[in-house]
Amino acid sequence: MKIVHISDIHCNLGSDYDDSMFKKGLNLVNNEKDVDFVFISGDLTTNGLLTEYEMARDRVDKIDHRCIIVPGNHDERNLGYHLFPEFFGIPSFTYSIDKVSFVGLASSEPDKNEGHLGRARHTFIETGVKKGKSLTIVGFHHHLIPVPNSGRETNIIEDAGETLDILLKHKVPLVLMGHRHVPYGVRLHETLLVNAGTFSCTRTRAHFGHTFNIIEIDDTNISISVINIESEKKRLMIETDKFRMNYEIKKRNLIIL
Repeated sequence: MKIVHISDIHCNLGSDYDDSMFKKGLNLVNNEKDVDFVFISGDLTTNGLLTEYEMARDRVDKIDHRCIIVPGNHDERNLGYHLFPEFFGIPSFTYSIDKVSFVGLASSEPDKNEGHLGRARHTFIETGVKKGKSLTIVGFHHHLIPVPNSGRETNIIEDAGETLDILLKHKVPLVLMGHRHVPYGVRLHETLLVNAGTFSCTRTRAHFGHTFNIIEIDDTNISISVINIESEKKRLMIETDKFRMNYEIKKRNLIIL
């Protein structure tokens, strides 16, 4: 299985969004072969405005692969939470894709930067695990733990402890997030937490630039690579035997706990 993980597009008519970078990244994504789906982990818009949602849908429709999308905190601004289902479907869901159960969750709340899941959305995780697929993947916008190289810590999920407890208790092997505009991966026990950087927002951090992740899963391994859109270079962030959970560090921006 191959998954392309995109985050933080930030469509906007002002200075927050770089359309030329989106088009370059789009070309790279569409040239990827044998992609099962693209996961977009929120912040498709900047202010949740109707014009931004229209722009975001126009851009996302140009992706040649199937897309699975959850909202981010920017998408919930200015009544954007009413527009998200209209443009991109239900914000929290459980999908079965081949041997994978994918749980997508809306971690954002109207007009707040902080994330929150709560007991109702925690139930989605347990439902996904109970489907009995060989692999469960959970995806949402906000980060569960502090992300290095992303500035002063803020906006973490308010119920991160309870969320982590559920993920670790069920040994969910892969959790996909965005929000901090920095690609990052960390292992906690038997769970790998992975953040995608920003795809096309002008608010990049230091030399991280614009990126997206490629996740490749076979019967024994999970590997995650980062694609730099500007340079078109691909580097391996982390790979693991998903059953024995032996991780090999491939990037300095990774910590094993």
